[in-house]
Formats: sequence, C-alpha cells, structure tokens
Amino acid sequence: MPRERTGALVVQSDLVRGGGSLGVIDVGSNTARCVVFDTSSAGTVRPTFETKESPRLGLGTGPDGSLSEAAVARGVTTVRRFAKVVKQLGIRRVIGVATSAARDAPNGAEFLSEVERATGLRLRVLSGTEEARYAYLGVAGTLELRNDLVCDLGGGSLQLAEVRDGALRNSVSLPLGALRLSKRFLEHDPPKRRERDELREHARAAIRSAIEAFGGHHDRLIAVGGTVRSLARASIEITGFPVRRVHGYLLYDRSIEAMDELLGEMPAAKRRAVPGVGVDRADVILAGITVFEELERALGVDHLLVSGAGIREGIALEAIHARLPVSAEELVDRSVAAAATVFAFDVERGREVGELADRLFGLLASRFGWGRSERLALRAAAGMHDAGVAVDLWNHPQHSAYLIRNYPIWGLDQREILLASMAAYLHDGDDPPSAWKKRFHPLTGSAEVATSVRLGAILEVAKLLAGTKAAVSLTNGGAALAVAFSSAAESALPSRWQERVRKPMERVFELELRVRDG
Repeated sequence: MPRERTGALVVQSDLVRGGGSLGVIDVGSNTARCVVFDTSSAGTVRPTFETKESPRLGLGTGPDGSLSEAAVARGVTTVRRFAKVVKQLGIRRVIGVATSAARDAPNGAEFLSEVERATGLRLRVLSGTEEARYAYLGVAGTLELRNDLVCDLGGGSLQLAEVRDGALRNSVSLPLGALRLSKRFLEHDPPKRRERDELREHARAAIRSAIEAFGGHHDRLIAVGGTVRSLARASIEITGFPVRRVHGYLLYDRSIEAMDELLGEMPAAKRRAVPGVGVDRADVILAGITVFEELERALGVDHLLVSGAGIREGIALEAIHARLPVSAEELVDRSVAAAATVFAFDVERGREVGELADRLFGLLASRFGWGRSERLALRAAAGMHDAGVAVDLWNHPQHSAYLIRNYPIWGLDQREILLASMAAYLHDGDDPPSAWKKRFHPLTGSAEVATSVRLGAILEVAKLLAGTKAAVSLTNGGAALAVAFSSAAESALPSRWQERVRKPMERVFELELRVRDG
C-alpha cells in the first residue's frame, strides 16, 4: 500500500498501473539517479527527466564493508535533493531502491533509516537476483531477446542474467563492480601494469567460473550500466558515429582495446576531459574496461551490444505490469502507440498504411533479398509516417524522419532505425538528400540508400491506397502490379490516384500498373 507522510512523497511499495508519471530513485555504490518516466497503457516507459549525483556510497568502507559516516551523509544529502526535485515536479508515485553498497554493508539498515527520517522515502534494498532481473526487464522492454547474456556493471557488483528463448533462466551477482575493483587493485594514478594485471586475473577467474556454470552458447552480450554507456559515448565521439544514441550501439573489442590504451596511460584528471567519460567515471572506467574485455573473452565474442535501458526501466516496466518478453514487432507497435499519445497523430491510420505496405513488401522482398530486418523498418516507418504533423503539416515527412531517429522506437537496431527514418522521409516521393551517404556512413551506403528509396515508394503507395481494402498482386510474369478493389472503394480515392501510384511503381520498381474491379 502507498506510504504517505505529511509534506513528503507518496512512496509506492506496490505495483502501479500505466499512464502518467512515475519516479524511480536508484542509489548505487558509485552513482545515484533520479529518473521520471512517462508511462503508457501500451506498455512502454519513457524517461522525461533525469538527474544524477555521485555520493559514492561504496567509497571508504570499513574492513567489514560498513559504510563510512561521510558516505552515509553524502547518500542522505543526495536522496534529500532527489526527494525535493520530484516534489517540485509534482511526481507523487515514486519507487526508491538501493543496490550493492547498502546490500553488503552491515550498517546498511542504519543508512536506510537515516534516509527515511530525512526524506520520508523508504528505499528497498535489491538483492543481486532482483538487480539482475530488473536489468533483464529493462532490456526486454527495448530489444527482442533470444539466447543472450545481459550484464549489468555497477559500482559494487556485476550482475549476469542468462536469457534462453527470450526468458530469464538464471542469474548471478559477482563482487566485480568498477568502484569496488578500483579500490582493491588500483593504488596508483595512473595504475601500474602490475595492478592492472592482478585486477584482470581476478576478474577473469570469477567471470569464467560464472559463464561455465551457465553453460551453452550465447548469441549476444548485452551490456547495461553507466560505465558501458560512458564507453559508448566516448567511442561515438572519437569515431564520429552517425547515430548519437548509445542504445543499440555495437562496441567492438578493438574500440575497447583502443580506449584501454588511450585512457590507461592518463591520470584520472586527464581522463575526465575525454568526451563521454566524465568526472564520476574517470577513476573507475579502467576497471570497467577490464571487466568488459574479460566478458567478451569468456564468451568468445568480438563486440557487445549497449543497452540504454537497465534496472530503472525494468522497475518502471514492472510497475505498469508490462508484458515481457515480446517480439520486436510488438515492441515497435507499443512504441508507435505511445508516440501517438504524445504527438497526437492517428495511430489507426498508421496501422492501415502498415497493413498494405506489408502486403506490398511481401510481393517485392525476394527481388532485393529483403528479410525481417527491412520488414521491421517498414513497419515502424508506416506507423510513424504522419507523426511529423505535430510539428509542421507541409514538411511532415522530414519531421517524421527526425522523430523516428530520436523518439524511442524500441525493437529496432540502429540500422533499422535509420532505414525507417529514411523511408518515412521519402514517403511523399521526394528524392534522397545527397548528404545521406556521408552523414549516415558507416551504417548506410549506396545499397542502403537504395533500400530506403524502395521502402519509401512502398510507403507512398500504401498511404494512397490504405483503407480501400485493395488486393495487390504481381501479374504478367512479375512485370506488373495489379490493384483490385470494389468500385465503391475506388470512388473514395483522390483524383489522379492511378498516376500517383504508377509513378513510383514504374520509377522505382519498373512495374506496370494494372487496375481492375474486385
């Protein structure tokens, strides 16, 4: 039941339904975050506000792991500020959690009591198993999971969640947090080679033991947490990668090794100036790099997939009773439905366009070697093709394209997001901008731009014919597109519709248009 104090927050200790705003306060060993999510009945959560601090609860612990007086004071001050922020924002549904440092400390309960006395907020201490499960839920709310390993690296611990056929099968929490390892092994700044080697040996043994206990093959290594996001941001800045969002970014071993060499020779003061690293990660990021290198080595993979969603999203998704895991198609549809409530476009119209676009796709896919990836991109483009009218009716394709790239459309990888964006941009028959090849390299090239032109043409035709229940097929040995519908449906079409359908079919697909009564 909700817990209420006069002049304080209403703290949710049970589950809440979707719709409205929900605050999540997460107090970790290194950093603490306060995030406000916009929740939807479609089963999505979207962060609309975030603030963070680095109280470093796990710094200066005693021999038995007890929190120091200074750390407790910093933690209480941080949560007090968060409580004030959410109250000022008018957020009355708040869930507060604490992780490794409070979990492991003999005086963790005293810290929680201090927080509650000062703020009225009761933090729930997550077990390692719960922390791994919330990381899994956060990722499952954004990606279709298969046989994957989700790793959540925090300041005090590393959670590994084994996923089989999309479901969470097993998990383990290891004392391999970036702050914990840095305190134990890295005495110098920059650290000595001996210190790094000892840290690596320690991490390697623990990680390999856990991976061997899981057994079996893992398709992907999916990484969650502030350290991997920092590494991804740094890699994006250094390489000039075309998509600026870290979610879905593929962080290759060569990039991690390059950053290891670059940052390993610097003192922490210089690391702070490296784009993406920041003040709160500068002295712990080397330990984090080592953990990720050993995870890749243990799994025999050459990259990891960065997730922008983690335990806070998982907590929020559980709170709204989101059904997980689901397919990528369902994640796309949920995202589009949530976007429609924000930007006030007609989601049913998007579904109609999407149904006809999917039928056209089915007729043409084999010609171009298209598969599920391109189909997902077209699904998202169809659902969001009119979203840009919230900005400007006359230039809405360009604005729809921007929203697809920047609003969280889950279920898509970064290439699919770009394809969907470009297809939406082109759905009124415009030519692709010449800057695309350079701007979106290396995710797109000439072949991908050509694919986006074809998907845009499909979207253009589907938009015109949507709602007519038109039957489409290939005739004349695959040289013509036949469109059949009742005369009543045809009378509802705009004038010159045949010419407007014929142009993209001839220009893009070299297909003749044949129209007949249903």
